[in-house]
Amino acid sequence: MIDPFTGHSLSREELDELVAPYKRNRGLMGDFDAPLGLFLQPAPGRDVIARMLRNLKEIHHSVLDWQRVAQVQQRLVILLPQAWDEHRDLALAWAELGRHEEATTALETYLRHRPQAADAPALRRHLATWRGLN
Repeated sequence: MIDPFTGHSLSREELDELVAPYKRNRGLMGDFDAPLGLFLQPAPGRDVIARMLRNLKEIHHSVLDWQRVAQVQQRLVILLPQAWDEHRDLALAWAELGRHEEATTALETYLRHRPQAADAPALRRHLATWRGLN
C-alpha cells in the first residue's frame, strides 16, 4: 500500500497502526480481532469519484461558491442517481443561485423518494415558496 498523501510505501505494521483506532472503537480487537485484509479491499472507481466530488462540494460550500457547488452537485446526481440526498443538495444550491425552477425539480425528486425524511416538512415549505417564484 502507498500512502496517497506522502507517496511512502506502508508496511504491514504501519497499516495495522492506522487501522487500530478504528478497530478499537468498534470492538474488533482482542478476542474479536478482525484481519487487516478486511480493511484493505479496493474501492470501486465510482466510490472514489464520489468521494472526490463530495470533498470538492465541501470546499466550495465552505466559501459559499454556489455556482461551483451546483456544478459539483450536478455531477454527483449523474454519478449517483439514486443518492436522493444529492438531489436535495442540488436543489438547495440552485435556490441559492436564484434558479428556482431547477431547484423545484430537484427538490420534488428528493421528496418523492424521501417523503418521510426528517427535513421533509421544512423542504416542503421551501418548495411552496420556490413554486411561487417560478
